Amino acid sequence: MKEATAKRREKPKEKNTSEPQDVEMKEEEQRGARELDQTTLDDLLTAAVRLENLRVVKTSTTSIIVQWEKAQGEIDRYVLSVAPNQTDGSSGPREMALPPERDSAQIEGLHAGRLYEVAVVAERGSTRSLPARAQATPGPEPPSALLFSDVTDSSFTVSWKKPKSKVSGFKITHTHVQEGEPISVSVDSETLRLDLSSRAPGSTYEVRVMSVLGQDESDPITDSVTTLPDAPTHLQAINVTDSKALLIWRPALATVDHYRIIYSPEAAPDSAVSISVSGNAAQHHLQSLHSSTRYTVSISSRRGEQSSSSSSTAFSTTSGAGWAEDGPRDLKATQVTPRSAVLSWRPPESPISGYRLSYYTDQQDKKELVLDAGVSELHLRRLVPSSVYTAQLQAERAGLHTHTVHTHFTTGSLRFPFPTDCSQERQNGALESGPVEVFPQGRSGRPLRVYCDMETDGGGWTVFQRRKDGQTNFFRRWREYSSGFGTLDGEFWMGNELLHNFTQSVPMELRVDLRAGAESAFAQYSSFTIDTAKRHYTLRIAGYSGTAGDSLSYHSGRPFSARDRDPRPFITRCAMSYRGGWWYKNCHEANLNGLYNTSSNHQGVIWTAWKGQDFSIPFTEMKFRPASFKP
Repeated sequence: MKEATAKRREKPKEKNTSEPQDVEMKEEEQRGARELDQTTLDDLLTAAVRLENLRVVKTSTTSIIVQWEKAQGEIDRYVLSVAPNQTDGSSGPREMALPPERDSAQIEGLHAGRLYEVAVVAERGSTRSLPARAQATPGPEPPSALLFSDVTDSSFTVSWKKPKSKVSGFKITHTHVQEGEPISVSVDSETLRLDLSSRAPGSTYEVRVMSVLGQDESDPITDSVTTLPDAPTHLQAINVTDSKALLIWRPALATVDHYRIIYSPEAAPDSAVSISVSGNAAQHHLQSLHSSTRYTVSISSRRGEQSSSSSSTAFSTTSGAGWAEDGPRDLKATQVTPRSAVLSWRPPESPISGYRLSYYTDQQDKKELVLDAGVSELHLRRLVPSSVYTAQLQAERAGLHTHTVHTHFTTGSLRFPFPTDCSQERQNGALESGPVEVFPQGRSGRPLRVYCDMETDGGGWTVFQRRKDGQTNFFRRWREYSSGFGTLDGEFWMGNELLHNFTQSVPMELRVDLRAGAESAFAQYSSFTIDTAKRHYTLRIAGYSGTAGDSLSYHSGRPFSARDRDPRPFITRCAMSYRGGWWYKNCHEANLNGLYNTSSNHQGVIWTAWKGQDFSIPFTEMKFRPASFKP
């Protein structure tokens, strides 16, 4: 009985404990389901914006741009926060809400050089994902102290100070305020000034300078500068009498307020007279001049407080006496060619002490010559083709001047009025070899005297090297080989810089002529270039033909070396060993700049394929012309 009672008592106990367990299990399951739903949502949002997907794509001095991958699920917004990393009392984090279609943001108002923590989260309702984070430092710092100097009518210099923090370079942008497109120039971090040329006169330019660090740019520093007005040009005095003269000039390109004219007797500059005329004028009458007096005149442009440089000329008034009419007569131009003319005249009846002759065109400055009394003819050279010239002639007697006689003539035309090299001069009809003036940069550039071979293989060759008598030393320094040396009628080297400029303008071919007594040979290459990578003047040739044998292709691809500089020595310093400047390798198969008339130790003027390494060739010429030239 006792055992049965015990068993009956145990059963109700089990039943009573099982009911609350079921309830607890159901509650746990429901709570777990809710937590699972929330976890799924959080996981979805967290997966939408991961840490590695938030990145800084650009910085400036006071801002950064960040970008992230857009969330894949439905969200209400992104929340972006930024806070300084330093604990230096800086302001706390800033937040901004962004619409769900955004995937980038620009954060403004930051401090250069300060480290910031950036975070972005996605929100849906009251649920927020885990943040994606990134760090950024705004920068680089901008330069400072923007300054303009050396302002002229066509150029100015801009300078600035380097910031204290690291930069990799600077970007300078200049814009013609009235009509120009922005033009940008990049320089390295050690360059703190830039010369800007070929600017329009009397024009305002906005200049912006930014620091660069890698791909990032600072905020710009900005200022503006106005170029000076340009001077009027081609100032001339015509219709000169004993008391009057008419000044004429070509107006300035810039808009100017007025022109300032200053004139005075040459013998009394302290008595100068200054007058102003309208900025729209192109001529002015000078009155009440002294007879038989030499005058100097200058004219400049004025705009506000700015003044241009001056153009000037000189003229002599006549005596006003009867004998002044007894001047030179019948001034005329004959034998007129594109570049020359012969002026001739009949001398005065009375004895004179000399002549003053001037000639000019609308396109160039006036040229003036003083001639002896016995001269009655003058050969003018180096004239401009296809130009109308005016010539003026006065006689002088005891410091007094006669009346002026005039003539006009027009120079002939040329296919190439300003030939860039000897091939164009050949096409102009030149048949004789010799020194010629060419214009590598066209009319606006400076002329250059070169030697032209107009006879070999149809002519048109520009000669850049000649050896013929040993009178010129070719064992020279790098700078001399860069700029050139010698005389065009004798031995010379044109200069590596000019060689580079010529061979980069159009494809060139090369010819090498060699002579030894009655023997001659040549080597020709269809492609010839002098590269200037790192200013090494590297030789590049190809396409050999000829009778001398190919000794130069061995040197193709080699930089030039001289006695004091060998950019890439192969085994030894060949320029020192073989006493010349050349494209040495190890060391040479050709060495046309070696020691003249030296036939030992391979140190002579060498072309191995023709005469071997122990024969110094007495005559060599190296020359180029455009590969497209047809004799």
